[in-house]
Amino acid sequence: KATGWELGINWNDHVSDFTYGIGVNLSQVRNKAVKLNGDYIWTGGFSGDWIVRNAAGESLSQFYGYQTDGIFQNETEVKSYTDEHGTALQPNAQPGDLRFVDRNHDGVIDSNDKTNIGNPFPDLMMGVNLNAAYKGFDFVANFYGTFGNDIYNLNRGRYAGTGGQNVYAGTYDKTWRADNKGAEFPRLSANDSNMNYKRVSDFFVEDGSYFRCKLLQIGYTLPKEWFSNKLNLRLSFSAQNLFTITGYSGADPETASMGKSVTEAGIDYSGYPNPRTFLFGVNMSF
Repeated sequence: KATGWELGINWNDHVSDFTYGIGVNLSQVRNKAVKLNGDYIWTGGFSGDWIVRNAAGESLSQFYGYQTDGIFQNETEVKSYTDEHGTALQPNAQPGDLRFVDRNHDGVIDSNDKTNIGNPFPDLMMGVNLNAAYKGFDFVANFYGTFGNDIYNLNRGRYAGTGGQNVYAGTYDKTWRADNKGAEFPRLSANDSNMNYKRVSDFFVEDGSYFRCKLLQIGYTLPKEWFSNKLNLRLSFSAQNLFTITGYSGADPETASMGKSVTEAGIDYSGYPNPRTFLFGVNMSF
């Protein structure tokens, strides 16, 4: 079941030889699973687990996993993370590991502590279109963005090097070490005994909001009298995907938010990003 709304506002005007137009489109869609063939439908496999859970009565394609509460900075923090009886909640943890939340307070970090950790669908989608013309010059710009959507960034797991494979450039500076406390990523370990990088958790979830310039084009039509009124000649320069404003750390929040399918929307499988292209055009008509 899906509900939503859309609002479009357009304004066109001119001042002497200058004409211009502004268009803004806003939309929002809300969805809910009404009935499933079973209790849940799971999609998006990762390290022997599932990333996405669909449950009746809930929004579709929710990321489902463990909550984290920062990184253990020292041995004291590891040992003091206990239940009400003083039993260690993460006995295999070391400084530099993620701290997982015992949501049901049963003294064990297991699948019963999983919860919804992200929503791939945006709270708001926006499009902005601009156009202007002055004598022989013309200008067009198109912008598009989504706001409030989450992305499950599987690329974060590729920093780990678990199993001995190569890791991304810059890994050493981003991961926790005794001389790099307060780092963004947990420590590197060949076996990953705390399952920092193997467990589905909100460590992988990022804000996928972005605002992108999809097209920017400038053109000039030469005066027809230059060609005895027998030729129309227009020169143009355009840029596609010129810039993107986003806090997402992956290659492209737009392609990442698509996933492999509708049921895996918002999972970044290292899809190829939208290229930035520059084009020069010549249009002639006789």
